[in-house]
Amino acid sequence: MTGEDMIDIREILVRIFSAIFLSMCTGSCMFVFWMALRKFFADKIRPKVYDLILKIILIAYYVPAGYLLVNIFFDNGYVFDFTGTIINAFYAISLFWLAGAIATVLKFGERTFRIRREKERCFPCKMYVQKIFEDCKRELGIRRSIEVLQGYRIQIPMTAGILKPCVFLPVEDMEEEQLKTCIYHELTHYKKHDIFWNYIACLMVCIHWYCPWIRTVFRKNDEWSEVICDLSAIGYVGSAKRYFTTIFEMSQKSQGIKAYRAACLFESRDSLEQRIYYAMMYRKQKKIKYAAVIAMTVIFCGMSVTSTLAASKGYQKAYTKWVQETEVEIEEPDDEEEERISYEEKTGVLGNDKSETIKKINFKKMDAMTLETYVKAGKRLRYKGLTPKRNENIEIFITSQKNFKGIKVGIIDSQNRIRYIQDRGRDLVEHRFKIEKEGKYDVFIEMEDKKDVKIVGMINIDDD
Repeated sequence: MTGEDMIDIREILVRIFSAIFLSMCTGSCMFVFWMALRKFFADKIRPKVYDLILKIILIAYYVPAGYLLVNIFFDNGYVFDFTGTIINAFYAISLFWLAGAIATVLKFGERTFRIRREKERCFPCKMYVQKIFEDCKRELGIRRSIEVLQGYRIQIPMTAGILKPCVFLPVEDMEEEQLKTCIYHELTHYKKHDIFWNYIACLMVCIHWYCPWIRTVFRKNDEWSEVICDLSAIGYVGSAKRYFTTIFEMSQKSQGIKAYRAACLFESRDSLEQRIYYAMMYRKQKKIKYAAVIAMTVIFCGMSVTSTLAASKGYQKAYTKWVQETEVEIEEPDDEEEERISYEEKTGVLGNDKSETIKKINFKKMDAMTLETYVKAGKRLRYKGLTPKRNENIEIFITSQKNFKGIKVGIIDSQNRIRYIQDRGRDLVEHRFKIEKEGKYDVFIEMEDKKDVKIVGMINIDDD
């Protein structure tokens, strides 16, 4: 693997895990606000609103909005730069994250393949069950062909499959009303695309498995899917009491149901209590209070945007500090008699044909700022914040493990005029620019080579 490949891998690692972390921050903040607002507005807004917002939160865990903000607006030149310490840390993080992600994928994958194996053991339902199933489909407005199977190992009704959806029913005979209740519920899962959203939530857990509350987000997505299904199915069954009586009877046979990756009629007794509570509460609502919906939406959006901006800015500050604290210090050569290359200074006006990465210089007189970074091919680094006095020198020392095939190093005054030196074919550049007029100056390093080059060096002001 070449040095250029290593540079690419390092930068990719830094950016990937920065994006993963910032998307986790965004989604988690939104979820916290959702939990708080749900309690405050619980009796004022239909559960479909909460369910919609929860789906948006699931998507937020995939969208690195904070990363984009940092990359576009908050990048001060240090963000996404990397030192040896940072790279070692990200290598360790990548291995740790990969191990956890693989374990989580295998766990969900095993449950998915288990339901597929179970499907092979099942058989077509009796004709009267097929007829009731088709009648329920027609009533719900579902036209797609959906298999309905029975199996001796199936304990309660469940729905599985995205490309080839299938409803599984127990073998035991049920009364027609019970059967319709189960079928309405499972078909509502299909109609609401709950299996798709379930897989989205599973993938979210696989990516952000390290987040301690990510499974709470996953569980809440399941719970609210069931609440919406209950409210819809009760409308077709006609009686909430009969509906939940059927579910309660099924709950007596539901041991081990979580071993499957499917949408089930019953998952746990705790969730059943909540489902009954919400069903009773929301069925008493006469109409949606639009003022409450607007208020909740405005509050939720405002808090989400604010938290995303705060998390992004905080990450930028933390990363910048980390880079500055882990930069390698370059010792000034002790051999004062070492022969120095004499460069001819050139002058000109700074062109705008190069993309710049701007960094700030912050040191007192007689101090030096050390550098350890990569200069990308055809790009320019610009260090701002120098205020030398007249007759002082801005000293620049840059070295690399490889010879520079083309590098410009110089200073920029307040009127955008430049003085620079140009080197080709050496691995060391050292020069002092004498200041004739006091003012503000920037230092720039411009790479004309076709490859990215890692440099270390120093910027200093002296009066020798």
